[in-house]
Amino acid sequence: MKDKRIYGMFGPKIKAMRLEQGLKQRQLAELLGTDMPMYSKMELGARRVRRDQVPKLAELYKVDEKELMTLWLADGVYAALKEEDENLRLDAIDLAKEYFKG
Repeated sequence: MKDKRIYGMFGPKIKAMRLEQGLKQRQLAELLGTDMPMYSKMELGARRVRRDQVPKLAELYKVDEKELMTLWLADGVYAALKEEDENLRLDAIDLAKEYFKG
């Protein structure tokens, strides 16, 4: 069965943190200014958390914002490349690394 997630890592991470703190999806949806069905999709990896929502989550969970933002960015890379051939994905990542090194 094909993986229906668009985003792979961020959703499970925020779900695990929410469960660790005993919070309900409704509470998180309210904090992020969205509804519960949309928040549920974020945890499932079917919808992406907006960039401006990442600092709110980092503050709530008392985690390093940079660490959470890195995971959020990695999810964008995953979404862009997940359907591609493995060698193509890895080549694209290597090329991007070189580009960022300058």
